[in-house]
Amino acid sequence: MGKLLIVLFSPPMQSQNTDTVFEFVKAAVEIGHEVTIFCDIDAVYNLVTKQILPNESTPASKLTELIKEGVHVLACRESARLRGLDVKSEFLKGVVESSLGKLAELMEEADRVVAFGP
Repeated sequence: MGKLLIVLFSPPMQSQNTDTVFEFVKAAVEIGHEVTIFCDIDAVYNLVTKQILPNESTPASKLTELIKEGVHVLACRESARLRGLDVKSEFLKGVVESSLGKLAELMEEADRVVAFGP
C-alpha cells in the first residue's frame, strides 16, 4: 500500500488527538500501509515511559502497542530537550530521536501527511 506520515503536536490527556491517532494508525496498518508518527512540540510527552501504568490504557501504552506492530515513532530531539526530556533514557523503547530536517524528508517521501495539533 502507501506510506502514511502522521505529525502529532498534541500532548497526552488534553485532547482526543492521541487516541484518534492510535485508532487511525491501527486501521491503516491493518490494511497494509507503512506508517510513521513524528511527535513534535508537546506531543513528545506522549512518549514518556513513566506514563505506562499497570492495568490502565494510556497514550504511552497505546503508542507502545503501535511500535510493536511495526509503526515507526520519531521524537523531535529539540522539542524533547527544551522540555527537559532525554529521548534515550525517558522515552518508550523503539522511539527514534529525530529532527525537523528528517521530518521534511519524511514529508517528501510520504504518500499522505496528516497532522494532529492543539
